[in-house]
Amino acid sequence: MKALALFFLLSLYLLPNPAHSKFNPIRLRPAHETASSETPVLDINGDEVRAGENYYIVSAIWGAGGGGLRLVRLDSSSNECASDVVVSRSDFDNGDPITITPADPESTVVMPSTFQTFRFNIATNKLCVNNVNWGIKHDSESGQYFVKAGEFVSDNSNQFKIEVVNDNLNAYKISYCQFGTEKCFNVGRYYDPLTRATRLALSNTPFVFVIKPTDM
Repeated sequence: MKALALFFLLSLYLLPNPAHSKFNPIRLRPAHETASSETPVLDINGDEVRAGENYYIVSAIWGAGGGGLRLVRLDSSSNECASDVVVSRSDFDNGDPITITPADPESTVVMPSTFQTFRFNIATNKLCVNNVNWGIKHDSESGQYFVKAGEFVSDNSNQFKIEVVNDNLNAYKISYCQFGTEKCFNVGRYYDPLTRATRLALSNTPFVFVIKPTDM
């Protein structure tokens, strides 16, 4: 029954995100309005997502939804560090481990609708060891605002929030909020025709996911 409910719910989010599409800001509750008794973000086992620990962020549906998130270098001609965040094509690929760290240093668990820093926890060479934090960069060629990994300072990388899509199914989405404002945008999918990769980018249609412990 849960699987059927999840499929119906997510079918509402599977509208295409065309190239050069415009996206509109969404209004979210400010972090200070989040109730202290609110349920923390939960993984697929129903356990609280712990601050600073590693998890997989995986598409909540199989088939067209794809698998987990990976850090890759889409420009094979470049010698720069991998910086592109993509959704794996395989349903069976959980992706790369991701560390979620609340902006509030006192937080021991990840709470919804509060600011977080996302970073890939993967082996890199010495030159790329710090190029793992998430941020947003505009791509002039496609007109998209992509989620990228790089040496973002904390004030710029902790502008992401995890939002509840369905608390009964532990399904979530990510939003990105402009610094110093209440304007927030969904983080969704963008199919890049040049690289044939599905990338994370700001979108009207969110990328809906579940969170898996890395020790499963």
